[in-house]
Amino acid sequence: MTTEQPAILIPTRNRPAILRRTLEELLRAGFGGHALLIYDDASDDPKSVAEVVALWPGVSRVIRSDTRTGQAKGRNALMRASPSEYVLFLDDDCWPESRAALIKALELVRSDGLAVATFHYRSLADGTLSIPPDQGRAKAKSFLGGASLFHVPTVLSVGGYRDCFVYGYEEPELTMRLWLAGHRIEYLPGITVVHNQFYTPDEKRDYREYDYLYARNGILLSSLNMPWWLGLPCGLMRSVRRSIHQRRNMRAKFIGTLSGVWLSFALWRERKPSSISQAMEWLRFSRSAPG
Repeated sequence: MTTEQPAILIPTRNRPAILRRTLEELLRAGFGGHALLIYDDASDDPKSVAEVVALWPGVSRVIRSDTRTGQAKGRNALMRASPSEYVLFLDDDCWPESRAALIKALELVRSDGLAVATFHYRSLADGTLSIPPDQGRAKAKSFLGGASLFHVPTVLSVGGYRDCFVYGYEEPELTMRLWLAGHRIEYLPGITVVHNQFYTPDEKRDYREYDYLYARNGILLSSLNMPWWLGLPCGLMRSVRRSIHQRRNMRAKFIGTLSGVWLSFALWRERKPSSISQAMEWLRFSRSAPG
């Protein structure tokens, strides 16, 4: 791995037009000299993804999965294939406004030994920011998977993402394991990532799957990383609270909740439980930290 400039890593599935817009904006912002790695998560038309990536003027590569895996496993594959020690993770519908600001952030990540630095989104739909504009630099309880700089060796040292999460709570789960291992995750102000998200049919969202996975993974987030007698109730409360907040796909959410409880025991050997004191410290920290 080299450390000259971060590679750009993007997972995608069945959204070549949205990916094309993202790559065009990245080129407009001056990122054409960065290596680009795309994880094609079993798109129905892989040729269309390859054609879009072929427009990139610098080093580029498409990692193609023949079966659907989800973003968690896809991001792991991208990290392992990265030519750079530091990487910029983006979703296929977002891009940084400024390359100069991002390079300054990279200097901070390197000099301060951060595992992950995260930034805020600016919604292209309505202009809102994901984190208040007056929020200063701070330790974060999570990060945005599509707006973050990773130090790849550090993240992989704790195993990277859990493949089984597919997507949904995969970022806070990884943050917790990094935090428990003594690594630092921080929010850095001054870097804006544009989020090209409008919730239209073109974005091809499966809300049943979305609600199922969030209900399931909300439990696993805590049950796999805390003493089970504390983690399982905390996870259940998180899952139920999220499920009743938005009343849709209640059957999928119910099944997801049951699946989360069952997997908490089925994945027993994959647990990395914290001590009681660490768990309590994490709960106190996560109530106030941005992310």
